[in-house]
Amino acid sequence: MTREQFNHDWLALREPFDHRSRARAVMQLLVPAWEQHRWSNIIDLGSGTGSNLRYLAPRLPGPQQWTLFDHDRELLGRVTPPEGVADLRLATLTGNLAGPGLEVARATGAHLVTASALLDLVSKDWLASVADACRAARAAALFALNYDGILEWVVHDEADDVDDGWIRRAVNEHQRRDKGFGRALGPMAGLHAEMLFRGFGYRAWLFRSPWQLGPDDGEIIRVLLNGWVEAALEQTGEEKRVRVWAERRSRTIARGQFRLIVGHTDFLALPPG
Repeated sequence: MTREQFNHDWLALREPFDHRSRARAVMQLLVPAWEQHRWSNIIDLGSGTGSNLRYLAPRLPGPQQWTLFDHDRELLGRVTPPEGVADLRLATLTGNLAGPGLEVARATGAHLVTASALLDLVSKDWLASVADACRAARAAALFALNYDGILEWVVHDEADDVDDGWIRRAVNEHQRRDKGFGRALGPMAGLHAEMLFRGFGYRAWLFRSPWQLGPDDGEIIRVLLNGWVEAALEQTGEEKRVRVWAERRSRTIARGQFRLIVGHTDFLALPPG
């Protein structure tokens, strides 16, 4: 999925799954540092309609100044702030996150640089540039819900599908294509971020935050299945094999006795000192 495909309907559909999946340990580490340093200024990269804002703002104490940065002015126009946050100020910034616009983002003086569902789309050079900007500003970094390559079907009373692994490998290779930032890090994004920030002396953590989906989540599963079919077709060109696999997994969904795990990680880095 490219940045351009993050439309409003998809973002709205995934938000509750994102929020329920995020690693609780992140806030247990971030909030004490936030309070100790009296941080208040946050920049959210690739904000979309503000899902990351709606998750984090109610969980951070004290005044908050948010800058929401996205290339899509229409999505930023749909931002709705969370309720019940007493001292919250918002600004929006439209620009090319993959290019010169990022330089503008650095000028906000952020104490926390954050993003959700972005890191697996970016390149090694882009991430290195952001890590260096965080180091220069002594800013913390929180990148949530980074796809980690795990797609696992757990089906009751049914043998494993022989093509699940093949589809997963095709999807993961497709995820490493250029998504607008250069060749994407894909499933390695979280591990690469951990290595980069530790190299700058940061304390860094990588927590699992998988989507745990089941029979009640049919709408998002069908969207995911269609996306995986499209990616596998582009990556392999084997239309019959891909379509037959999709038909089998559509029957799995219809029977309803299954769990689907889509792996993600939440990455947190706190500056030294």
